[in-house]
Amino acid sequence: TWTLLRGETARLTRLVGDLQDLWRAEARQLPLRTEPVDVVTVVADVVERASPAAAARGIEVRVDATRPLIARADRDRLTQILDNYLSNALRYAPEGTVVIVRATAWGAEVRVSVVDAGPGLTAEQTAQVFERFYRIDPSRSRALGGAGIGLAITRALALAMDGRTWATSDGPGSGSAFHVALPAA
Repeated sequence: TWTLLRGETARLTRLVGDLQDLWRAEARQLPLRTEPVDVVTVVADVVERASPAAAARGIEVRVDATRPLIARADRDRLTQILDNYLSNALRYAPEGTVVIVRATAWGAEVRVSVVDAGPGLTAEQTAQVFERFYRIDPSRSRALGGAGIGLAITRALALAMDGRTWATSDGPGSGSAFHVALPAA
């Protein structure tokens, strides 16, 4: 009983912290330390931390990036965005597939995309996936599927850094890509 209570308390504490981050980011009251950030280094760090989880499911994570890619961002918040994207990709991608983390320069932006071979998204899901508490499959367990605020937080963090987020998919069964674009430094 105590173990169960401890686990539930930790889950609720994380949820409250996530909601607090979301509120602060949306209200532009989240302290940010924006500076020129080497996006390729951040991508490499995020991928390295996710490697054990990927290996456990037989998923290969590939990095497709060219140097230099310097964005004006808060390094910790960019890491938070990419951690969220990559953990979602690893959660939904089928075992034995490849997840690609791509970083590119695009005009006055630096874009990072996490592309997976998961279940894909409909046009409606693509339009709503960054909304608070939106879950693609509401029947999934909260323990497995989350509370539906991770992508809302990523959007709010990107907006706070003068960036943007979006998702693309060719439809169900075709995988999906989640993108963040930040101003180039």
